[in-house]
Amino acid sequence: MKKVLFGLLILGALSACSSSEEKVDIPTQINELNQTVDMNAETLEEVKSENEELKTQIEAAKKEATEIEEYNKIAGKFDGTGTKITKTEDGSLSLIPSAEASFKLNKAELNESIKKTLDSIVETLEEYPEAKATIKGHTDATGPEEFNKKLSEERAKSVSDYLISKGIDSSRIETVGIGTSEPIADDSTKEGKMQNRNVDITISF
Repeated sequence: MKKVLFGLLILGALSACSSSEEKVDIPTQINELNQTVDMNAETLEEVKSENEELKTQIEAAKKEATEIEEYNKIAGKFDGTGTKITKTEDGSLSLIPSAEASFKLNKAELNESIKKTLDSIVETLEEYPEAKATIKGHTDATGPEEFNKKLSEERAKSVSDYLISKGIDSSRIETVGIGTSEPIADDSTKEGKMQNRNVDITISF
């Protein structure tokens, strides 16, 4: 009988120890679970941040692709005209007609070559009704500056008048004559002088 009681006491003691150990383990397990939750939360935030960054990159890529598509679409209108087209940092287009489109010496009359370029500009302005055109008239360095300044203004006006005659509202056109102050090409050569008897046109969207 004593042996049975002693055995029961030992079992009771072991059970108490086991229960105590389990009680100690529960807070530890809770702490570990909390740490896991915190780690998962941090990982989730990182994933969200990466997703937002990726979304921003995708939107930027889409915007760039759209801009390139628009540029190519507009540039295609000038195929065969020899017009030099440059996209500026603000998204405007700078257009310089070919040397064949240049004005004759001391003249402001448009030739057929430049009219092809201007027709493409008309088409562009019609397609983009918010766009505006700034026309700069140029001259070569032949003759006095006062004469060249006036001549460059007349050349810019000739271009403006042509655009207006094709239906473009005058409020969308700005003209300026700059004489020889901003040469398009090297004025010391015959080819350069020809190119400088020209206009450059900026289309702002």
